[in-house]
Amino acid sequence: MFQLFKTLLDKVNDGLAAAPASKLSYGLSEPELACVSLMLMVAHADFSSDDEEQALAQEYVKREFSLSDTDAKAVVALADKQASDAISLHQFTAQLKQLSYEARLALLDSLWQQAYADGVLDPNEEAMLRKIADLLFIRHGDYIQAKLAVCGS
Repeated sequence: MFQLFKTLLDKVNDGLAAAPASKLSYGLSEPELACVSLMLMVAHADFSSDDEEQALAQEYVKREFSLSDTDAKAVVALADKQASDAISLHQFTAQLKQLSYEARLALLDSLWQQAYADGVLDPNEEAMLRKIADLLFIRHGDYIQAKLAVCGS
């Protein structure tokens, strides 16, 4: 019985590993859109969304994915809808665990910048970033260094 269960899990894992990252609208893959959705979840963690936070998300999209202003706004709107409809962080972080450690650290840096975009670090934003870092298997020391680099405290 155990062998049957193990075989089934192996087949599922092989299928997941073999599945290519499909491109969504504007040429973004699902993990790339998940990064933007996480940014917006962090922005909304303090139950408000300032213009600075939306602008930072759009700048991130334009810089990282070489999109125009119009396309960046559309991607941010799509990611915002995904973030609003999200049940948990797992649906986004599960896709991002496969990234290299350096890429996960770069994402964490961007998330810290997003949290501090309005000049105030809300405890809910900080707690969400701690959860995201744990789910992405980021070492605590690196989490603290990223926080200090952006917030200075």
